[in-house]
Parts: sequence; structure tokens; C-alpha cells
Amino acid sequence: MLMDVYDIVYLLSNIFGTYTIYKFMSIFFERNELNPKLELIAYISYFLVIGSIHIIFSVPILNMLSNFILFFLITALYSSSLKLRVTAVVYIYAILISVETITIIMFSLLDLNKHAYSIDVDLILSLIVSKILSYTVVLVISNFKMLKTGIEISPLHWFAVVGIPFGTLFSTFMLMTESNNDNLIQLFISITILFLINFFVFYLYDVLIQSYQEKMERNLFKQQNNAYMKQLKIITESQENIKIIRHDIKLHISTLQGLIEKGNNDVALDYIQNIYHLASFTNEYAKSNNTELDSILNYKIYEAQKLGIEIKLHLNVPEQFNFRSIDIVIIVGNLLDNAIEATSKLQEKENIELSIDFSRNVLYIRLINSYSGDLIIEDHKIKTTHADKENHGLGLQSVQKSLAKYNGSINLDYTGERFCVDVLLYNPVNVNFTQ
Repeated sequence: MLMDVYDIVYLLSNIFGTYTIYKFMSIFFERNELNPKLELIAYISYFLVIGSIHIIFSVPILNMLSNFILFFLITALYSSSLKLRVTAVVYIYAILISVETITIIMFSLLDLNKHAYSIDVDLILSLIVSKILSYTVVLVISNFKMLKTGIEISPLHWFAVVGIPFGTLFSTFMLMTESNNDNLIQLFISITILFLINFFVFYLYDVLIQSYQEKMERNLFKQQNNAYMKQLKIITESQENIKIIRHDIKLHISTLQGLIEKGNNDVALDYIQNIYHLASFTNEYAKSNNTELDSILNYKIYEAQKLGIEIKLHLNVPEQFNFRSIDIVIIVGNLLDNAIEATSKLQEKENIELSIDFSRNVLYIRLINSYSGDLIIEDHKIKTTHADKENHGLGLQSVQKSLAKYNGSINLDYTGERFCVDVLLYNPVNVNFTQ
């Protein structure tokens, strides 16, 4: 069966369309614990099946039904509920159909066929435009999703998201208007190259974003490991002290008895104080028995004390809750990092006040610290004053990303020379996180 120009353009554009569907699925579903090879096979199969149905039958209604069914089958790759699968398929299909309908109507009204010599420009160009516009839509949605999780999107990237697809549209239109029977092969090659440029540019962007997120995760895990090692050191030191006291308990009792019998009560009290100090949990400031929270608090308070900063801690939490340990480390660790850094810049070190309460299945965090009063505000966001901006200034972004998982909120108040942070997190019922 011979294919006409529209069929060839349909197959070429559907490569881009398949990648667009993959991007849409990535918005609705998490790809953790997913077999990449199985995912690749699934999308290649989708492309081949849809392309074959179009070429063999060329029936619009059959194409629509096939797309809808195949979309739903693709969702089986991802761990999710039936409700979310159906919702995702309906939303994705509605967006794609809406974009395609709008472009067809638009080009029918423009009647661009009068500019071409031998092919249906309206139909072919609307096909190309609908694929590119659909991809632009999914990119915009992805960017807004990243903004919600605290990832900064630069103006240059926003320009690329819009500029590259529309530049492709303009170039494609110019090629189509200059087409004739003698240069169809050159036309197909040119359109293919344009699609490949779009595909690889945004694919590389996805890789860079993923690499950036992985770098942040590595830094956060490193911070968590440091906190756990510090907590382990604290516990080990305390256990060693207790072992020493137990080993020498008879000697201590005998000494105390002798001091008391001789009436040296003051000396006996000093001796008891020395034993108590030896038995105490050195450098263990947080004792809620919530391992993850105690670990990061003890680690950060220890670091603050080395800088001459005292942290006044109020802690009222259960031994366990359903927040992921990494998120607790991110939120508490980054907030304390910012507070310690701001306080350390003051000529006279002041105290940091930290209150963490768990009540009615909600975790409340309030942190108050002094600062110099110098803040850089851009687009209603606080920017780092550190010279190394690549490795600093990501703290609040990380906090917001973790808060988003629990529909949490953060409020910043920096009036005068006091910086106050209020955080609220809802303890989740479903603890099966994949983010």
C-alpha cells in the first residue's frame, strides 16, 4: 500500500506525539520502581500500532478509540489506582483532542492551500502544529509542577519552551509553502530534522533536570547520613560512660560511704555530680525517641554550639509518625541551616528558638532567629546572599518540595531583624510514598 504525503508526515509527527504522551504520563504517575526497558517497549508498541491502524484503515473514529484504549493500557505500567488511571487518560485525551481540533479549525479558516503548489498545506500543517502545540502544553504543565515543588525555572528556559516549538512551526510553514512535486524528498528530510531537533533539545533538558534533582537528593542523603552518624556517636559515648559507671559501681559506693561517714557532705555531693555528668547523654539535646528527628536536631544543635550559637528547643512529638525520614531531614535540616548561617553573621551571637509540636495529626514547626536585615528578594522569593549560588540558596526550594508531598504550607515573616518561619504538615494516612 502506497502512502501519500499526509501519511508520511503523520508517522513522522507521531514519533513526537508518542514522546508527548510519555511526558503527560510522567506528570500523572511516578516512574519509581519502573522497568525502563518495559516502558520503552510499551511506547514503541503504541507508535507501531497507532501508525498501522492509521495506514491500513484510515478511519478517524477507529483512531480515536484505539488511542483511548492504548492510553489506558499504558497506564498499567505505573503503580496507581484505577480512579487515577481513568482520570489521567481522560485529561490527556481531552487536551490532545482540544489542541488538534483548534488547530484544524484555525488552518481551515486561514486557507493556506493557496500558497502551496501540490499538497494540502492546511491538513498537513495542522497535523504538525497540533503535535508541537501538544508538546508545548505538556512542557508548560511540567514547568508549573516544578514551580510548585520549588524548582526554579529560568526565563531563558521559559523562552526555549515557547520559542523552539513556534520557531519550528514557522520553519515548517515556510517549507510547505515552497513545496512542489520536485522537492518532496527534501521537504520530508527538512521536517524530520526539525522534529528531531525539538525532540533532542527537550530530551537533553529532561536529562539535565533529572541530573540536577539527583544531585540535590545526594546532598540531602549525605546530610541525613551525617546526622545519623552524629546520633550514633552520641549514643555510643553515653553507653560507654554507663559501662564505666557499672564497672566501678562498688568503688563509687564505697567512696561515697566513706565521705558521708566523715561528714564531708559537700565533697560527696561534688562526687555525685561528677558521676551524674559521666552518666548523662553528652550532646544529646533532643530526646523524643523519634530517631530521625532526634538525629538531625542533635547534629544541627551540635554544629550551632561550635559556632557559639545556642538553640532553645521545645520538642513535643511522638516516637513515630508517617512522614518520610528524608523529608523530615530536608525540612528541619535546611531551616536550621539557614537560621544558623544568618545568626553566625551577626557580631553578637543570639539564640535561635525552635518549636516542634505534633497535635491532632498535624506537625507544627516554628523557627525564630535574628539576622542582619539584609535580604535579596526577586519575584517575591528570597535569594541567597552567598557568593557560591550554585551550591547555596536551594534550602527553601527543597523544603517546599518536601512540603508539597503532604499538602503542607510555609509562612515567612522577616519584619525588622527577626526572621520567623512557620511550617505546617499533615500526617499522611497513606505512607506508600514514591516521590
